[in-house]
Amino acid sequence: MTPQFVKDQCELLIDLALSDSTELWLIQWPYKQDLDFDGQEVSLLLDQDGTLGSFSRISGKEYEVFSFKCQDVDATIFASSASESKVVPS
Repeated sequence: MTPQFVKDQCELLIDLALSDSTELWLIQWPYKQDLDFDGQEVSLLLDQDGTLGSFSRISGKEYEVFSFKCQDVDATIFASSASESKVVPS
């Protein structure tokens, strides 16, 4: 049986403390899409027109990120607060 989750061996991008006010978003990208930023930190430029944000890479590729309601009923959301981090099934 294939494990449901595999530990990522990549180096940590950021070191978050429970008292930190930094937001960490986990973004699911389309399966098997060729990415030129795997394992790298990305900063989004937030837009006012319904687009979550956009960014460009050194390669010249530009990406727009949109927010859609989660369609997977088994999705898990990681919510952080000043006192603790919580895992909230949706």
